[in-house]
Amino acid sequence: MILLKKKTEFSDDEFARYWLEMHAPLAKKMPGLRRYVVNVVKRPPNREPDYHGVVELWFDDQASMKKAFSSPEGAATQKDTGAFTSGLTTMYIDEHLIT
Repeated sequence: MILLKKKTEFSDDEFARYWLEMHAPLAKKMPGLRRYVVNVVKRPPNREPDYHGVVELWFDDQASMKKAFSSPEGAATQKDTGAFTSGLTTMYIDEHLIT
């Protein structure tokens, strides 16, 4: 899971549009990617959100994830991330489904 901050020169709509129309087609080509979920954060009233997006990248295991990001498709995805984001926070998650 990765938390994304948009570049300041992007409006909220421009950020979402770039992510969905330009970046997502690159990212979904990464080998071993089982699920790719884009979550665009809605602006809270009267303030800038801490993050503008959350992406969920699902792989079978950590080795598959490393292979994906070291592939040419992964390198292109990482390079393009800088085109519309000003910062990232990456979290490696073990999901525990309760209900």
